[in-house]
Amino acid sequence: GCRTALVERLGFLGGTATAGLVIPISGFYHKGARVIGSIPWEFIRRLEAQGGAIVELPKGHISANIELYKLIAQRMVQEAGVTLYTNSCLSHCGQDGGTIRHILIENKNGTEAIAARCFIDATGDGDLCRMAGVPMQELSEMQPLSLCFVLEGVDVCTPLLRDCIHHDGRGGKPSANAEIRAYLLDCVHQGKLRQFGGPWFNTLVYGGGIAVNVTRSAGNGADRESMTQVELQLREDMFTIVSLLKEKYVEFRNCSIVTSGVNAGIRETRRIQGLYTLTGSDLMDGREFSCPVARCAHPMDVHNADSSQQTLMRLEKPAYVPHDALIPQHVSNLIAAGRCISADREALASLRVQGTLMSVGEGAGILGALACKNNCKVYEVSEEQIKYELNKRNLVL
Repeated sequence: GCRTALVERLGFLGGTATAGLVIPISGFYHKGARVIGSIPWEFIRRLEAQGGAIVELPKGHISANIELYKLIAQRMVQEAGVTLYTNSCLSHCGQDGGTIRHILIENKNGTEAIAARCFIDATGDGDLCRMAGVPMQELSEMQPLSLCFVLEGVDVCTPLLRDCIHHDGRGGKPSANAEIRAYLLDCVHQGKLRQFGGPWFNTLVYGGGIAVNVTRSAGNGADRESMTQVELQLREDMFTIVSLLKEKYVEFRNCSIVTSGVNAGIRETRRIQGLYTLTGSDLMDGREFSCPVARCAHPMDVHNADSSQQTLMRLEKPAYVPHDALIPQHVSNLIAAGRCISADREALASLRVQGTLMSVGEGAGILGALACKNNCKVYEVSEEQIKYELNKRNLVL
């Protein structure tokens, strides 16, 4: 019900999925039961109705077609009456005390200002929060980055790939291809390959392409110099890995790289200090909060930045994200959404997936709308009002 503007640095929506080519979409299901509803699930159902999604039960990862993802996302945003500022980058925020009055964005028109009563930082890296002086958590290490890409011309009809491009978990099979993983580990030991992750291959629902997540490098996605070096290295690694796959497997013999992510995919950078910091123990214990805005269904998945290993801790029951983990300290009209919310490293390793963060995003929108309607600070919005709106929408199941 509020006038809403969305600033997007690219010419299309979808972020991690569409710009980063991170498919499948995870986080909607836990042990075969769906735990997220409302707008995120409406998006999946509309994508599915257009032939652009497969809900891979029982695990519930969602395979998606990237171009249809962009189309359905823009349709839903336009139907809602959102004012879009695409191809625009955040450059500054103007503050009065602890209140943000406006932001500055840069685009082909030059510098433009957008004034608002409430702001939501969904940049992933907490860019607006940093500009506004929100205190950030101390980070001792960060998960690695990966450059995902799309391959065409792969034979996915043989036993090597036929089943592993659908991450449904049937028969207890792992998401990563075990045979190809063993081969790539041997390539690392022989000095033919620097590093890799997974590997994960996934259907794009129709067409001849598959999404590939296999590159890996340590780095800081919130630092310009580090990001430059990481992306140069990952692009080299991408071609090395594809060459090794062609050399070993007939299924890849005629394949080609048709596109790679606009940027390397970032698992972890800045995280704010919020009114509450969600912990890994909260998730493992299934702690219930008085006002949750999302469920965490994905395992705590920590990728090793210096090797091809990862640590996976499954949640016995779906956990919760409380609303006050979205509220930064010291700024009265700012809300965080995405992986920059207030969580420790272990909690982030679960909540950073797309399904969970779609839910967090809607929760942030509800919180911001209520703050505007009540003409109050975001931390003054009553939990009763938030829970009423959440329950009305069946966002948290």
